[in-house]
Amino acid sequence: MTRHPIGKTTATRRQFLRSTVAAVTTASVVAPLADADENPKQDDAIPIIDCHLHINHMGRSVKDTITHIRATGTKRAFILPLETGEGGVLLKSQTVLDAYREYPDEIIPFCQSNVRKPDVLERIMTYHRLGCRGVGEQKEHLPLNDPRIDKLIALCDELDWPITIHFQDGKGGYNQGIAEHLEKYLKKYQKVRIIGHAQSWWAHISAEVPPPEKTLYPTGPVKPGGLIDRLLADYPNLYADLSAGSGYNALTRDKDFTAGFLERHHRKLLFGSDCPCRDGKGANFRGVCYSMRLQKFLRSMVDDPTKLANIFYHNAMRVLGEA
Repeated sequence: MTRHPIGKTTATRRQFLRSTVAAVTTASVVAPLADADENPKQDDAIPIIDCHLHINHMGRSVKDTITHIRATGTKRAFILPLETGEGGVLLKSQTVLDAYREYPDEIIPFCQSNVRKPDVLERIMTYHRLGCRGVGEQKEHLPLNDPRIDKLIALCDELDWPITIHFQDGKGGYNQGIAEHLEKYLKKYQKVRIIGHAQSWWAHISAEVPPPEKTLYPTGPVKPGGLIDRLLADYPNLYADLSAGSGYNALTRDKDFTAGFLERHHRKLLFGSDCPCRDGKGANFRGVCYSMRLQKFLRSMVDDPTKLANIFYHNAMRVLGEA
């Protein structure tokens, strides 16, 4: 694969961060929708932040997205753009910023830009000045050890920002090589909060991971000693995004294991939905709302309100640097 350099600069990284630059999305793979549940009873004492939503998901409008946030009892949501459209959704960072200006109390804007472009770092810096709070969803057909990914994570480290990364190994995947390369970033960059998401991230909840060509949604008992279980324990700057079919599948495949996983990592897990439905009831998504389904499951598994509040709210505030 031909690699295009980000661009030469004689300035140091910190000089670059202080410089003035000119001002200037992903349908999840639909996992099996079995075990859909009715909407859970809300506990108003525990606010909820959804760490993973997209405008334009299955054609959803900004107003539809706000309807989803309100209908699911969610206080605020990370809205993640996907500028290249490689995952099936095209959502520009500017669209997210426009929506944020219209709904500032409910939208937490993230940004994303094509990492192959030579001005990607300048663009991310511009979005930073315009009010974005992190990078994501980083989802492009590149290996995780691509030097352009390294430079992007380095910039997030300098900005003291989170970055949500879609990990999907195999042909046509995104950020391939989680087992080989993720820990290197965690050791190298310690201020950035890396938020793991998607199929290969959650497949590594188990020490036994089938080849991606066989399945991206492993089922059955979890073998202890999985990669993400260890990394979440070892690295304070790593967090897990519970969203989408991949997160739900991983949590429900072995509830005995999940009980301990939730107990060990309740300060590292972020509630998220990645849900494309418009009304919180799955009207346009075969009757399933990922948000409501996951809320009900988590309430059934976590009895301690303090730990549940961490997952629903406080961990999101931590990755934003507000806790």
